[in-house]
Amino acid sequence: MRPQGGRGKGELPASAYISSSERRRQKWANYMFATIGLSIVGGTVYLGRDWDEADSKRYSDVPNGWGLSLWWNRAMTRLRDTLSYYQEPAFEKLLPDPDPSFERPYTLCISLEDLLVHSEWSREHGWRVAKRPGVDYFLRYLSQYYELVLFTTVPFAIAEPLVRKLDPFRFIMWPLFREATKYKDGEIIKDLSYLNRDLSKVIIIDTDPRHVRDQPENAIVLPKWTGDAKDTELVSLIPFLEYIHTMQYPDVRKVLKSFDGKHIPTEFARREAIARAEFNKQLEAQRGKSVAKGKVGGMSVLSNLLGLKPTNMSLMVGPEGEENPAEAFAKGKMLQDIARERGQRNYELLEKEIRENGEKWLKEEAELQEKAQKEAMKSMQSSFTSWFGVAQDGSSTEAAQSSPGDKK
Repeated sequence: MRPQGGRGKGELPASAYISSSERRRQKWANYMFATIGLSIVGGTVYLGRDWDEADSKRYSDVPNGWGLSLWWNRAMTRLRDTLSYYQEPAFEKLLPDPDPSFERPYTLCISLEDLLVHSEWSREHGWRVAKRPGVDYFLRYLSQYYELVLFTTVPFAIAEPLVRKLDPFRFIMWPLFREATKYKDGEIIKDLSYLNRDLSKVIIIDTDPRHVRDQPENAIVLPKWTGDAKDTELVSLIPFLEYIHTMQYPDVRKVLKSFDGKHIPTEFARREAIARAEFNKQLEAQRGKSVAKGKVGGMSVLSNLLGLKPTNMSLMVGPEGEENPAEAFAKGKMLQDIARERGQRNYELLEKEIRENGEKWLKEEAELQEKAQKEAMKSMQSSFTSWFGVAQDGSSTEAAQSSPGDKK
């Protein structure tokens, strides 16, 4: 027997106890789910439509047809193609074709964050950016040997003003920003295959191995610079990079592999010291004979002890006024010593030019930029006023175009 009093559900359905506002919410939720479901079905049907003539050639492995699997394959192919637009680099070729008149045999890609600069934030000063010790020397010295490319994961809007201050004289030939990277498996990757360069002649220096995971054989991964004012790690790489250019190796990846797992500056210095000791030993033994005949004694010793084999050494013929290799070897200099002396002379000449003409160059560049901005603004104003039928002098374009007879 049901107890008297109180409010029991009795035999009424559950819907009888739902408020009108709750019913409205359920109704709109059902409409929303139905709309989403129809959108998914309609989108899939649209994406799965037959290819046009151009796409049928591009996706020849996914044919046209009315089968359900064929429809689904075309839809997934179009979806992947759409997503790749946001995941792949902005261009298929990130760099233009090499200019024969200014071509360097090797390309050196350099990261920005925690390699050339270090950013930090504090409550007192906010964001501050520190430049790594030796950056100017590193860029200016190696610019005579390498095509320098800045390759950073920082977006253009943030990094470009910093790069202009970091390298005002444009020794970095090509800056590449976040838009040039690839997004894969939740990570940002610097894919060197998009560079439009022979990868056997490309070296990339980075601080994050994940950035170079597609081509680790081309990479030198350094520890992140945290702002130490006494750091010399970056500059200590110069002798090794200079040696690669001097010996003109056909494939830098083999050179890098020979230093795999080792601290490159330390290991290179160790090998060079062994080679120098052996070189001096052999030079002393054949000083009178080999040098008098103009033979390059000790050349094979140098390359063999460094664990590398040269092909076309660029310093065998020096510029006018420079002692020839035979004379240098007779004085106990190795090939690398000749390269460093020549490189240092070129660097000092460059520094002299910057001291004497640097301010003038920057002023001329600023004037050109200002002129270009004024012309762009003038062109934009002209286009804007023409939309409203107003001439440059403020008169109506219709009046300006009318003939004298019309005015009468």
